[in-house]
Amino acid sequence: MAETYQTEEEQVQAIKDWWKENGKAIIAGLIIGLGAIGGWRWWTDHQKTQSEQASLIYAQVIDAVARGNVARATTDGQKILEQYAGTPYATLTALLLARAAVDKQDYETAAARLQWVIDQGVDKGFRHLARLRLARVRLQQDQPEAALALLGTGSVPGFDALYSDVRGDAYRAQQKPALAAAEYRKALLDGKLNRELRSQIEMKLNEVAAAAGDTA
Repeated sequence: MAETYQTEEEQVQAIKDWWKENGKAIIAGLIIGLGAIGGWRWWTDHQKTQSEQASLIYAQVIDAVARGNVARATTDGQKILEQYAGTPYATLTALLLARAAVDKQDYETAAARLQWVIDQGVDKGFRHLARLRLARVRLQQDQPEAALALLGTGSVPGFDALYSDVRGDAYRAQQKPALAAAEYRKALLDGKLNRELRSQIEMKLNEVAAAAGDTA
């Protein structure tokens, strides 16, 4: 029940007493609130600056790769990975350097770059892409078991067809045509596959199905 005061002096005194009890908490709350707003603004500005700086270096990495200067690309790319790891450009850099390493058949370096994306990439889609590419690298290294371990057996929405395609390749490398055919058929269920990839998977399916004596 609210209190009533007979005079203005009583009201003023009540306000003074209330402020004495609660004023510090209110001021502290305001300071924290303003600090949070200021902190958020600092953080967003910091993130923007980080992203802009990383984008400039990433452009240098692209140029170096295009010129075939992998050493320069690696040096600049490493700077992004170390100083701007929280930006999308770090993930893009790692993927680009991995591709350059694959082109030189430097599969261990490629694997290390792709593993970085899997472990630290900021985007889930890029992490799935890196996992697929790393599985293909393991196949190049004649390690189908490692490729299958990377891909697992569960569903990966948006990537199911691609995962099944690479699983099929791994089973084919293991001389298991029936399992390979099953994976290729799963991949072909995706109606969004582009024509070229669908054609490639169909060719592989026909090959392993014949090897398995499966004409279905």
